[in-house]
Amino acid sequence: MKTYPRKGKRVSRRRARRKGGTFKYGSTYYSDLVELPRPEEPETAPPGPIIRKNQADMTDAEKSRYRDGIEALISNGFFSIHVGHHADMTHRMHGGMAGFIGFERFLPWHRVYLSRLGEALRTIDERNFIPYWKWTVDRQIPDWLENFTPTVTPPGQSPINVTRNPGMLTPDLPTQQSIDTIMALNDWLTFRRRLEGQPFGAHNQVHVWVGGTMASIPPAPADALFWLHHGEVDRLWHVWQQSNSGQNPNLAGADAVMDPWPETVDEVLDIGDLNYTYG
Repeated sequence: MKTYPRKGKRVSRRRARRKGGTFKYGSTYYSDLVELPRPEEPETAPPGPIIRKNQADMTDAEKSRYRDGIEALISNGFFSIHVGHHADMTHRMHGGMAGFIGFERFLPWHRVYLSRLGEALRTIDERNFIPYWKWTVDRQIPDWLENFTPTVTPPGQSPINVTRNPGMLTPDLPTQQSIDTIMALNDWLTFRRRLEGQPFGAHNQVHVWVGGTMASIPPAPADALFWLHHGEVDRLWHVWQQSNSGQNPNLAGADAVMDPWPETVDEVLDIGDLNYTYG
């Protein structure tokens, strides 16, 4: 509730009446509204799981920390190496790779991929988190990332100069209706194919709509927008899991290990085990 000054104390608006440039309380007039300073953000992360927020709900400080974190990880070399993992197809992390294995690994592999970046961002500032971009609602590239296109050079690769070409390769982002249809599915095999974007839609459709760097698998993570997009894909999987317990990737042995990291698929099914949640 907004407050107004009265003899050094705050008076609620319900108890104050405005007249000209002053506020009247009883029979006495006081000066106009004094802007109270905003409380400073805490310098440390709150206890408990990391909360991944909708990018539309982020504060300016949170947006700056995300951009600054990416730039710091580019400078120290981590981001370039991490982007390079996505160009290594031996990880079989997309549909069509190694038969059905790529379909099964797509969601859990990217869950670990995002989690590792989140951990690295928090070495820069422990308040950092990976946001999500709800593209069924916010149907343009978030304005705070529009001009954030740093150059990234993965090991052994040419520099990636991030580009975008929104709406040129496909005119539309996925609709809420199309995502609702996917979320209503109750079997894992169909759900994971449809959420990845086969037939064309959902995850794949967003990559193609953004265009440029995001439209190609190997360099796509060089775009800072990639992580917000996959944050939304991971969030949707998490929401689906709540209504479809026991419907999990069918992986065993080496296929169940989310290489190049040691986590197995069973260890990443619950995002609480990875110390984050969605807000």
